[in-house]
Amino acid sequence: MTDIDFYILSAQEPDQRLDFACRLVEKAYRSRCKVYIQLDSKQHAEAFDQLLWNYRENSFIPHELVEASDKEKSNKETTSSEQNCSVFIGYGEQQPPYFDVLVNLATEIPSTLARYKRALEVVIQQDDVLAATREHYRFYKERGYPINNIDMRMSS
Repeated sequence: MTDIDFYILSAQEPDQRLDFACRLVEKAYRSRCKVYIQLDSKQHAEAFDQLLWNYRENSFIPHELVEASDKEKSNKETTSSEQNCSVFIGYGEQQPPYFDVLVNLATEIPSTLARYKRALEVVIQQDDVLAATREHYRFYKERGYPINNIDMRMSS
């Protein structure tokens, strides 16, 4: 069963949420995990792609965007780029198969949640994000997923 981690930040700005998500992605990548970052739209995915390229001067996290053409591929197919890249960014149902960690920055929970070993949610103190992540928490709890709350407000 997928383990769920909620990272609760004192931050209120969406940019702070995305910066923290970059930290999580970097940590998972350095732990040799295959990571998928889920966003709400192509525009958000492309913006996060740029953010990850420019995240930190001394950091390099090789990653790829999941393109629309990838959506049409069967989940059983594995492309050479999926074998060579550990971090993918996408939206909707455009998700590569067989990844360890889901970083969910989307409003909805992907239907493919069960394929991940861990799902990470980043909570900031903004009404829209709080509402979405509360719904996610309720969804996970009702289905019996193991949930871990990591309160980052005390360490910031």
